[in-house]
Amino acid sequence: MIRHATTALILTVLSLCALGALMVFSVCTVHTGGMWTFVKHLIAMGVGLALFTWLLHRDYHKLGEPRVFLGMIVVSVALLALVLLVGKVTDGATRWIKIAGFSLQPSELARVALIVFLAVKLTQYQNRVRNFVMGCFFPMVTAFVFSLPVVAQRDAGIPFMMLLTAGVMVFVAGARWSHLAGAAAVGAGFIYALVKFAPHRLERVMVFLDPWSHREDGGWQLIQSMSAFAQGGMFGKGPGAGEQKLGYLPADHTDFIFAMIGEELGFVGTLLTVLAFLVLAWAMLRIALNAPDMFGTMLATGFCVMICAQAYFIIAVNLCLLPTKGLPLPFVSYGGTSIMVCLAAAGIVANIGSQAAAAQGVQTPSVHTAPLRGGPMQAGA
Repeated sequence: MIRHATTALILTVLSLCALGALMVFSVCTVHTGGMWTFVKHLIAMGVGLALFTWLLHRDYHKLGEPRVFLGMIVVSVALLALVLLVGKVTDGATRWIKIAGFSLQPSELARVALIVFLAVKLTQYQNRVRNFVMGCFFPMVTAFVFSLPVVAQRDAGIPFMMLLTAGVMVFVAGARWSHLAGAAAVGAGFIYALVKFAPHRLERVMVFLDPWSHREDGGWQLIQSMSAFAQGGMFGKGPGAGEQKLGYLPADHTDFIFAMIGEELGFVGTLLTVLAFLVLAWAMLRIALNAPDMFGTMLATGFCVMICAQAYFIIAVNLCLLPTKGLPLPFVSYGGTSIMVCLAAAGIVANIGSQAAAAQGVQTPSVHTAPLRGGPMQAGA
């Protein structure tokens, strides 16, 4: 039942946040200035949980109002432009804006704006979704345009996720297979070009293929990640007892926090983490399939891909199954903008689930559900 899926979503998100707080505390408190990093993580999580609660009780149809989704686009584009002008440079990449000691990553906000915009348009044009221009070309070009400013920030991970999310949303909306195949081919060519003509990305691929030949430079991180899993064994060394965080594993509290889970909580901890994201994906997809209208289906699908596909991508990177890429593990890694955006997205999907449950006559007294609206957001409009 949808009530069960919504409850599972809420409990899983809270569990992952608790795991993240534990691991960020364990990893960061041994670093110089690590306690402040942990405090910032808690502040971002607190803001994110407030957004989650607020959006859980707000009618998701409000996102389909022109003043809302157009406003989100304007703000996102402005911030993407601003980060290129005054952004903070870290490891050669310009992705963050520094505000009062905190870092804002506009590309995370742009992903949400893109999903909402595509959900609106695919709902409005659902009767023409099998038309190449309206059902495939327009959504994918929109995703491509959104990704270009992010590529200019020397970030290939989020553009890839943007294109993947748009492609899945178009597929779920009912686009033709032939159109999707063509879009996938073009997207693959775009990703290939990003790797081929960027020496640092090409180097990552070569390191991934043989990290031991690059053990003194680029392969060090992958080798130490594998070492963390090996040292963790079945049950791990225990929370706080890991050694890789003592300067051995770079990005231990962000990109490679899953490896730290492997070292400190062992195979059991990593397995439970993987299962948690499987439960989350199941809950979000079930809500998407049973949403009250097309708009809800599109939103839930987009946010499911945004969160869960990224989670399994990063898990694969930590397990040395994919080349390294700077993306956080949703709800778990340190990263203020990421955790706030993911919690907000989860709140929206939970609201869709609560409205689906109400539409099926299931009582969910803890969640206020506004009546469905008419107009272009109504299914079959």
